[in-house]
Amino acid sequence: MRGLRIDLGDLSLLQPTVHYICLTRGRPNRLWGPRTIPDCHLVYVVSGLAKLTIGSEERLVRPGQCAFYGIDSVTQILSTEEDPVTYYSLHFEWNTPSPTPMSLPQLLSGISYTSKSELDSPATGYSVHVPEYGAINIPHFFSFPGAEPLLLQMLREYEARELGYDFVLRGLLVRLLAALIRLQLDHTSHGELTPKITPALKAIEKQPETNWTASALAELCGYHVNYFTGVFKAATGMSPKSYLIAIRIRRAKKLLLEEDTIEKAARKAGYTSLHYFCRHFKAATGQTPSQFKRQRFDL
Repeated sequence: MRGLRIDLGDLSLLQPTVHYICLTRGRPNRLWGPRTIPDCHLVYVVSGLAKLTIGSEERLVRPGQCAFYGIDSVTQILSTEEDPVTYYSLHFEWNTPSPTPMSLPQLLSGISYTSKSELDSPATGYSVHVPEYGAINIPHFFSFPGAEPLLLQMLREYEARELGYDFVLRGLLVRLLAALIRLQLDHTSHGELTPKITPALKAIEKQPETNWTASALAELCGYHVNYFTGVFKAATGMSPKSYLIAIRIRRAKKLLLEEDTIEKAARKAGYTSLHYFCRHFKAATGQTPSQFKRQRFDL
């Protein structure tokens, strides 16, 4: 029944399992859906833009942002024409005894295509109980800093299939879901702080090549620098410098996928030092810029 809410129970008792993971690079106007899936799906955008519809809710999902939905939710993913999307596609189950992934034919056999009229159907909701905090709802759309290195590790384990890979995948998925729950707890506590730093966020997004200092950003918001940095960290989970680096790396990934050289991508992203660019890129993505350019995509 569509539109139901699934209570997953106590977080500490769950046994999550990776069913399938790939890195997908969509062609312009490539469409997935409308459809329903037999498990849960996490979409993490690496570069480009995806117009994603979950039930009656439609969003433009940008790099560093995620979409999550589960069983019986009617969804559609569109790779935009002006900025085709590249994204991690993670299919998983929150709680199942076996850690063994599905085969691709198994997964595909459970996908059902529907008519566009069914996109207005209510989406399935999920909540998990966290001791001392109560029920935490899992949103359909959210930013997920720090997810990309974990997803890359999952992809490598899934493709290599070395001895014990299924247990390693379970461990990585536990880490990913724990990070997701912590983000929701932080958002619940600090979400009201974001409007206070909106001018700084917009300035960094618009001009990531500028060497923004905490003092300059604080001045844009009208606060003392010490107060500003505290609010910024509480609202975003990052310092202003780390946030600026994350935005620069996001721009660099898009440039690298557009066949720019590493040197040009670094320069356009605001780096005068190739060494620092490579170091920051590896820390953020788990890959060097060269590895990122060479990676294979599921087309």
